Amino acid sequence: NVCRVYDIGEVRGSTFLSMEYVDGEDLRSLLRRIGRLPPDKAVEIARKLCAGLAASHDKGVLHRDLKPANIMIDGHGQVLITDFGLAALAGQLDEAQFRAGTPAYMAPEQMAGKEVSVRSDIYALGLVLHEMFTGKRAFEDSSQRTTPTAVSSLAKDIDPLVERVILRCLDLDPNKRPASALAVAAALPGGDPLQAALAAGDTPTPGMVAASGDTQRISVRTAGICLAWIVAGGVAAVILGTKANILQRIPFSHSPE
Repeated sequence: NVCRVYDIGEVRGSTFLSMEYVDGEDLRSLLRRIGRLPPDKAVEIARKLCAGLAASHDKGVLHRDLKPANIMIDGHGQVLITDFGLAALAGQLDEAQFRAGTPAYMAPEQMAGKEVSVRSDIYALGLVLHEMFTGKRAFEDSSQRTTPTAVSSLAKDIDPLVERVILRCLDLDPNKRPASALAVAAALPGGDPLQAALAAGDTPTPGMVAASGDTQRISVRTAGICLAWIVAGGVAAVILGTKANILQRIPFSHSPE
């Protein structure tokens, strides 16, 4: 879910990126055309965005300019994060570069010229999710970042889990945002709420623990084969144990008795 960057070159002092060609439409254009995405489609695209962002962060790369215009959806429904022109390695930015980005999608600490981090990209992700699920920007004025427009007031069919995820991503305090893009994906509908709570540093409720039970089961045939091997192993151990009495094989000076 990340657009491939094949090469970085320079022509007459101008640096350029050589990227794969994506035959599709950017998310900004799509949202302008249809308003907002259907909830199930929005969740699907959100998961793919989280996967792409997590892959980038896993390599230590901060995108720093995540926005609908930099997200492509090709003809097969594949979601690709593009335009890494402002990307940087975490911890290797100087103060002069902190403010680089698109103001409407910057985290508060980024606009203030403070150090950016993974959680700065998570904030931008929250803004993108808000726009996908409601068709509206969370903040009409990018300079006023307080409480975002209530998601449920803009989209009556919004899942409460989605609204909670978006609000956590848009927390003004970076330390209160989800720690990773994978934590965001886990908290979305259909994810693992227990893992999401743990990743966010919350105390899981009894309901989360009950709902997170492992639904994977082995088949009866597999269980029967395993049981047969256990029984056979037990019988073999008993038979071999009687024939391999260590006291009878070591030449002690006195008899075992």
